[in-house]
Amino acid sequence: MLDRLLHFVTGSPAFQFLRSVTPFDFLPDAELERIADALSIEYHPRGSTLFAQGQSAVKDVRVVMKGSLELLDDAAAPASQPRAVGVGETYGGACVLTNAGIALFTVRAVEDTFLYAVPGPLFLEACARHRELHDFFAESLGPRMLERVGASMRQKWLLASPDPDSVGFSRTVGEICDREVAWCSREESIRDVAHRMTVRRCHTLLVRDAVGALVGVVSERDLVERALAAGVDAARPVADVMTAAREPLADRVPLAEAMEVMVRSGVRSIPIAGDGGEIVGLLADDDLLVAHGSSPLEYLRDIAQTRLRKDLAEKRARLPRLVRALMLEGARIDSLTWLISAVSDATLRRVLDMALAEMGPPPVPFVFLTLGSEGRREQTLVTDQDNALVFADVPGRERAAAEYFGRFGERVCTWLKEVGVEYCDGDVMASNAEWCQPLSVWKEHFRKWVRVPVPEAVLNSSIFFDFREVHGDVALAAELRGHVTQLLASRPGMFFNLLAQAVVDKEVPLGLFGRISVETRGSREDVFDIKQPIARICELTRLQGLWHGIGATSTLERLQKLSQQGEVDARACLDMKHAYSFLMQLRLARQVAALGDGGAPADNLVSTNEISTLERRFLEEAFGLIGRVQASARRKFLRTA
Repeated sequence: MLDRLLHFVTGSPAFQFLRSVTPFDFLPDAELERIADALSIEYHPRGSTLFAQGQSAVKDVRVVMKGSLELLDDAAAPASQPRAVGVGETYGGACVLTNAGIALFTVRAVEDTFLYAVPGPLFLEACARHRELHDFFAESLGPRMLERVGASMRQKWLLASPDPDSVGFSRTVGEICDREVAWCSREESIRDVAHRMTVRRCHTLLVRDAVGALVGVVSERDLVERALAAGVDAARPVADVMTAAREPLADRVPLAEAMEVMVRSGVRSIPIAGDGGEIVGLLADDDLLVAHGSSPLEYLRDIAQTRLRKDLAEKRARLPRLVRALMLEGARIDSLTWLISAVSDATLRRVLDMALAEMGPPPVPFVFLTLGSEGRREQTLVTDQDNALVFADVPGRERAAAEYFGRFGERVCTWLKEVGVEYCDGDVMASNAEWCQPLSVWKEHFRKWVRVPVPEAVLNSSIFFDFREVHGDVALAAELRGHVTQLLASRPGMFFNLLAQAVVDKEVPLGLFGRISVETRGSREDVFDIKQPIARICELTRLQGLWHGIGATSTLERLQKLSQQGEVDARACLDMKHAYSFLMQLRLARQVAALGDGGAPADNLVSTNEISTLERRFLEEAFGLIGRVQASARRKFLRTA
């Protein structure tokens, strides 16, 4: 029986206390006053049990004002740690909202504890009026709370000074596109189309067929490069030199999403459609001016055309400011990491072209691979080289190929270091002869890892299963990928057992009572390495992806496909996607802020002294989720509890 004090708490102390408690700090003052006026106080002596999991009714929401509670999951493994609920933290919201008012955990008082009790009916009324309060308790790692915490991080770490180059990437394409669209027919001559552009003073025309349907886009660049420079007769129809039309974007699509589409597809303009599907405008890449007066597309092209390595280094150094501008406008984390990886790809391809120009044609075909986060297109601003080289088996050319690609790999990795891409600490680079080999040797590498697995080798090999080709003969990469798929098709037990063992035994920075575990690194106290929990999500997702034959390498893509195919619980996949997105947001925001401050170099360390209550809640939820998914993988692959 709960010992409830019989007086109600009114006045400013309760109001001020709730104002400091997340998520009640989301609420307007009038709503908060209503709740504060209705609060009562409960006292629970040390060691007392407030609720029994699955049995006790939870009618009100409790907020700890003094003391602490512990939450125990009776169904969890015996060694699992209880979760602590301290001053300013809550219990009962999720029970009231999502579990019919039944206790989700067994709750005990760790010490003599005083609680504020928010009446359940009043709490439900507030949730109905304020979606953010509802979502905090009902969604946990849900998308709306993810956006709220993302906005909080941007406000705190990235708004020290306004960015005059920001174009407003949270706006829609309909707000910024050119609404005065000029058209031509596909049968019109190149000469007539050029004249129409001159008269209309426009740079791009949409092209339609005989029934008025959109079939293409033609720009001044198309006329110059595909007609004039190629010597095409100006009397020929413009259809001969136009760019085929891609699917129009809806006018309500955010600019950040449009930027990603344009970068990935390499197009310079996209038609914009209204609600009825009609074409209402045209979005050009120069509408996406962000950093130093250049768009992401122009930035990538600038890198691709750079001739000198010193210039390449200078251009890469502009990336943090571009990322900061996009983050401020709410660009999705997968769009940002994709862009960072695209810059790395463009840099690598330029360095490869420079090396080929200096060394001359290779003796046999080859393909250059990126691995790890770059292979998954999940790079941040703190990264290093992870790459490899595969060359063709050509009888009689073995020695020449080995000598050429040995020097080539060394040169490429050295030049990447010169332009700002650090060496891999583990020496997983094409400059290492072990990772610069003919296709037959690479097939043997993977065969040994899968068929004759050794624990250390399996652990070290996991990075190679995320390989992606960036330059050269893609047929070599396709053949290697087919070989790997065939090796894994039978689900070799020892390989997956060792791979799972390596994944589930790695800890996340979660200590006693579900609190974030911190350490001291040099002069920095109370920090944790945020790269580690992100790596756990990537590893767990890779494990499931390889087991179920998922061809994608991106973590978010793998989770999406696992969910779509019903191979893994859809809710777990969704929660993992949200946890991954939050952790990557936090990681990238800290890196951008550090680089902008000009102080200590950016790294992956986050101080718990810098994070808000909401961010801490997200971290603890994410770390707890990772632990549960690790336990599930342990049961599935190792048959242990």
